[in-house]
Amino acid sequence: MTVALFGASGRTGRLLLAEAQRRRWPVRALVRDAARLPQQAGVETIVGDARDSGAIDETLRAGAGAAGAPRAVLCTLGMADIEKPATDFSDSVRAIVAGMRRAGIRRIVAVASGVALPDARGGTRGEHGVPEVLKNVAAEHLRNLRTLRQAGDEWGLQWTLMCPLNLVDDIAAGHARRAYEALPEGSGETGMPDLALAMCDLVDDAGSFGQRVGIVSDRGPR
Repeated sequence: MTVALFGASGRTGRLLLAEAQRRRWPVRALVRDAARLPQQAGVETIVGDARDSGAIDETLRAGAGAAGAPRAVLCTLGMADIEKPATDFSDSVRAIVAGMRRAGIRRIVAVASGVALPDARGGTRGEHGVPEVLKNVAAEHLRNLRTLRQAGDEWGLQWTLMCPLNLVDDIAAGHARRAYEALPEGSGETGMPDLALAMCDLVDDAGSFGQRVGIVSDRGPR
């Protein structure tokens, strides 16, 4: 199965790429700077901006070394600077979703945060207040949730939005707990290896279509 990966040069994106390679999935990766993603077997790199329709269309079509066009999109994009209000992130997700519609690709697994999960008071957790330092990124995550939901309603986008908490890189894969439309109790951290593993596991899981997935990792043996 060929997948398109947006955000491959980031911390989670690199782990996601490694997991896709472990599963022998051909990958087409869009990056702004090719130097940040060394050439690797089974990976075709496209250089461009995730807001540019031409670069997106190139990423979502079959390439010379790929086993056909991508069947699914994996997205680990984020904000460059969460302290400054911006819409680059949500503009990119909206452009990717539009490109998927043009290409006839309906499956996407993307990353937000716990602010996108439901709140017992109604709406999302992010709509009931977040720390000032997270205000800008929370707004982007909620914009992305709206984009995915709207596309799901309008043309059947099969989306899954991962909702981790504090991302850390010192918890090995295999320590995750996850729940649909809820945040598992007991941990305020999510290991990036667990997040990458879960994203790949859910690609073909129809039960995750149209779902937000709360995911946390426990330190120590499970």
